[in-house]
Amino acid sequence: MSRSSEPNHPVGPTVQAFYDELPFNHWGDVDAAAASIRTNVVQPQYPDLHELLQTGRVRRIVEFGCGAGWLTCTLAHHYDVEVVAVDFTARALTRAAELAAAVNVTDRVQWLHQNLFEALPPGPFDLVLSMGALHHTGDTRRAFEHVQRAAGPGDHVYVGLYHEPGRRVFLGLFDEFLQNDDEAGALAKFRELAGDRGSDEEHLRSWFRDQVLHPHETQHTLREVAAWLDAVGLELERTSINRFAPIDEVTPLFALEQEFAARSHEANVVERRYFPGFFTVLARRPASRPA
Repeated sequence: MSRSSEPNHPVGPTVQAFYDELPFNHWGDVDAAAASIRTNVVQPQYPDLHELLQTGRVRRIVEFGCGAGWLTCTLAHHYDVEVVAVDFTARALTRAAELAAAVNVTDRVQWLHQNLFEALPPGPFDLVLSMGALHHTGDTRRAFEHVQRAAGPGDHVYVGLYHEPGRRVFLGLFDEFLQNDDEAGALAKFRELAGDRGSDEEHLRSWFRDQVLHPHETQHTLREVAAWLDAVGLELERTSINRFAPIDEVTPLFALEQEFAARSHEANVVERRYFPGFFTVLARRPASRPA
């Protein structure tokens, strides 16, 4: 499923222009952005990632699609790791550098202004990250196959993607808002769901544009991504689909993920709670297999 209807949609230039106008997760006040980093929301939101970083085995990370630097700076600040961060939006990287200075991690981060498909920084990297970026490329699977190459034997890959069952409900709701009202009205509806994101108007608008007005996205399932992992020799360790619980057998999760359409409706429509349809996977390349 894609929000781009043109068969030969120029995804890269279109998406780059979209983020040049306003990068995702871009705060109007860099001090407010820095304050949000100091709270470390990684621990409650991505407990499997936090647990991995707490082991001390991850010392060097590469993030593909870092945007305005929120995750890169958070990891460098709270986990004392080195991060190489890649993005193709100059404005986002300018803010990312400002943010790194504000939280005193400039010496632990490196910003690369490159297209994701053209970037493969020299490793080794203990962890390869891409959160919410691959599904905005012209070919999500090819993007995944490219970035995971940076993970060698024994290393981890952590990816976040739009989840088709829950995302379908969220998009349908806001498509209806946009049809029955104008963009300002849809933004007001988004504000109701957004909670504390509304404390900084530019930050709220950056989320609204990214979640509701983006020119190109695709949505995916764990079943689909599990096949990608298998094809490149990665083993699934954790996923948000089962609330990050240990995985004995992945197949039962394929049925579980279909419940997320009902969960999305309950959250967004009934409870008026933000539930955009997004899932994460943590995978590891066994030490005995080549990259």
